[in-house]
Amino acid sequence: MNQAESTGIAVSLFEIFPLCRKLIFSSLDMKDLNLTKSQLSILFALEVKPCLTMSRLSKYIGSSKEQTTRAVAPLAKEGLVERYMDEENRKYVYIRLSEKGTCMIQKAKQAFINHLKQSFDRLPEEDLNDLKQAARTTLNILKKLEP
Repeated sequence: MNQAESTGIAVSLFEIFPLCRKLIFSSLDMKDLNLTKSQLSILFALEVKPCLTMSRLSKYIGSSKEQTTRAVAPLAKEGLVERYMDEENRKYVYIRLSEKGTCMIQKAKQAFINHLKQSFDRLPEEDLNDLKQAARTTLNILKKLEP
């Protein structure tokens, strides 16, 4: 792949990222959830990757370890996430969703889906099919690029 093609892909990803965040966060009542965007990103990440160390979690959401730690503390205090140690190697502390956190994320995802459904109803069937295929393809390829 030449430099121009690589640049074109990168530019598209830079444009897709804020659009996806906006679509997700605009569908949720952040004040009602009483969460920051960072905290919500952490909860969504832990649903996809159920068991992460703080370092891996911060890399996964693209944040510093310090910022991730500050965001996780209130989540743990509210009982949305749990910290636990690896029994084989006790120096590793893992983060996972609690049952309460899982319920909250399921409700947030359903609100997002309902919001999207209203938006999707405005699109022609052909655009919906294209979007569905593009989303699947993009996700599969991005997973291959994960470090």
